[in-house]
Amino acid sequence: MFNIGYAQEIITPPVGVGLAGYMNKRPNAGMYDDLYVKTVIIDNGKVRCGLVSFDLCSVFNRLLDTLKEKITGKFGEELFNHLIICANHTHTGPELRKEQDDLTEYSFHQIVDAAMRAIERAIMNLLPGEIEYGAVYNNPYGFVRRYWMKNGTIVTNPGWGNPDIDKPESDFDRNIGIIRIIQNGRTAALICNIAQHGDTIGGNLVSADWYGRFTQEIQHSLKASMPVIVVDDASGDINHFDFHQKINQTSYDEAVRIGRGYAAIVLGALDKLEKLTDEEIVVKNSTVTIPHRKLTAEEVAEAQNILDTVPDIPKEGDFESQDLANKVPAALRYFAQRALDCHAKSTPSHDARLTAIEFGKTLAFVSLPGEPFNGIGRAIRENSPFKNTVIVSLAQSQSGYVPMQECFARGGYEVQPGIDTAAPEAAGEIIKAALANL
Repeated sequence: MFNIGYAQEIITPPVGVGLAGYMNKRPNAGMYDDLYVKTVIIDNGKVRCGLVSFDLCSVFNRLLDTLKEKITGKFGEELFNHLIICANHTHTGPELRKEQDDLTEYSFHQIVDAAMRAIERAIMNLLPGEIEYGAVYNNPYGFVRRYWMKNGTIVTNPGWGNPDIDKPESDFDRNIGIIRIIQNGRTAALICNIAQHGDTIGGNLVSADWYGRFTQEIQHSLKASMPVIVVDDASGDINHFDFHQKINQTSYDEAVRIGRGYAAIVLGALDKLEKLTDEEIVVKNSTVTIPHRKLTAEEVAEAQNILDTVPDIPKEGDFESQDLANKVPAALRYFAQRALDCHAKSTPSHDARLTAIEFGKTLAFVSLPGEPFNGIGRAIRENSPFKNTVIVSLAQSQSGYVPMQECFARGGYEVQPGIDTAAPEAAGEIIKAALANL
C-alpha cells in the first residue's frame, strides 16, 4: 500500500523583484496569477520519496544548497536524497540568482520557507492512496524551434511566416505522461510530463505561464483545488511558436489557450490510465560530470571583432533569442561578450546530480540537469527498461542548455557559448549516466 501526501504554497514575489527568462532587466510590476511550490510525498512503508516543483525558470545552486541544509536538518539526509527538486520553467517568475538586493533576498527566503512548509504538510497528511499511470502521444502545442533555412543554416525562432524556412531541425517526442494520485475515491493530485517551454507571455507581470492556466482548468473541471504538477520533459529546443502562422503567440491569452488545450488532452486520458500494482520503490542517485565549452582562437577573434565593429545600440523591449537571428546589434554584442567570458572565465566542468525514482519495473522518474534538448530525453525513454519513464528536466543541479552534439556546428541561439556552458559531448555523457542510473 502507498501512503501519499501532497501540499502547495504560494511563492509569488513582491513587486520590484526582477523576473527571470530574458536577457534584459524586468522588475516585477504586478501579477496575472500566483506562483506555487508543489510537493507530492510517496511512502510504501520502506522508502519515502517525492517531488518538489517550483514555478520558477530554473533551480539554482543556492536554492538547492539551502534546501539540502534545511531538509536534512528537519527530516534527515535520507529524505533529501529521495526527493527530485525541479522547476517548471516559467519565464515570468523571480530571478533569484543575480543582484541580491534586500527585496530579492526576502523573496528567496520566502520561497525556501514555503517549500519547507509544503514538504512538512505533505508528510503530515500522508494517507493511503492509489497511483495510476499512463501516457498519450499528443502534443499539438509544441514545435521544434530550430529550423533549417533554405540556405542550409540553422536559425532559432526565425520569425512568423518567414519564407526562407525549409523544415524543423528534427522531430520531437510528443509523449505526455500522466500520474494520478487517488484518495477517498477521487483524484487528489496529478503529475504531468510535457515537453514545452514556459515562455508564452513576456512582459513584466508575474505568472506561472501556461502551467498555471493548465492547473486552473484541471481544478475547475475536476472541482478540486488539488496540486497539479507539470514536470518539464526535455524541451531545450521546444517552444509553442508555430512559424507557419502569422498570429500573436506572445500574450497571456496564449498562455490560457495552451494551458486549456493541454488540460483537455490530459482530462481526456484519465479514464485510460492503469493502476500501479508494483509497490516496490527504489531511489538511485549518481553524478554526471558535464564538460564545459572550449573556444578556438578563431572563435575568440570573431567575438572580439564583433565588439570592435558592431555599434552599441540599446534594444527597446524584451531581449529574446530571435534577436540573434535578426542580427540586432545589442544581441550580437551580448553574445560576443558571452563568448569572450566563456574563454576567460569558464571552468573545465561541473558535476550534476542525477536521481531516479523507480516503482518496480513499471514506472520511473528520471531527473536531468538544466535545459536538455528533446533528443536527450527521447534517447533515455527509448532505452529505458521501464514501461513508463517520466523525464524531469531543470532538476537537481544548476545547468544551462544541453544541445545534441551535432547541433553545435550548425549554430543557433542555444549553442552560443557562455561561462560554464555545456560542451558538445555533454549530451552523450548525460544520456549514458542517466541510463546507467536506471
